Amino acid sequence: MDYGKFFLIVVLVALIIALASGMWAVLNPANNQDDYQKALSAENPEDICIAPSGYTQEQWEEHMGHHPDRYAQCPDSGS
Repeated sequence: MDYGKFFLIVVLVALIIALASGMWAVLNPANNQDDYQKALSAENPEDICIAPSGYTQEQWEEHMGHHPDRYAQCPDSGS
């Protein structure tokens, strides 16, 4: 078999797997809701602007920048 054809087949299979995985994540809202609830429960209930366990403050500030509506009261939320 020609190595060029083999490489093309491997790339196409990888793309199909990646596309199927992405579609599964989008079309499986229960899983997304679970992830969202898990993220909410990780927040510090006393101050959602402070990085929860498992995040650096810098990572948390980047995260807050992606959700300006939720973290509007936080000074470094990117809003």
